[in-house]
Amino acid sequence: MIPKNLKVGDTFKDGRFTYRVKNVLDNGMYESEMVEDIKELKFTEVKEKVVIKEEMVDYRSMPYAQLKKMCAEKGLDATGSKVDLVARLEG
Repeated sequence: MIPKNLKVGDTFKDGRFTYRVKNVLDNGMYESEMVEDIKELKFTEVKEKVVIKEEMVDYRSMPYAQLKKMCAEKGLDATGSKVDLVARLEG
């Protein structure tokens, strides 16, 4: 029996298989995909959230010294103007 009121990203078991909801249709039915290992799925979700958080950083509003430090921590060239540093961090 498949649970009701699931959202995109939720998982459910049907028999011995685990599925992840990919889409919820207007009629309440789900489009889903079989998931091999639920632990692997959780790792992937966490990794994607970290990337989204990193993309939301507003480098242009940061002080030059902080940008230099961030470049150095990421192994990027930490020399040049503020515009150069922002370009490297966003690239």
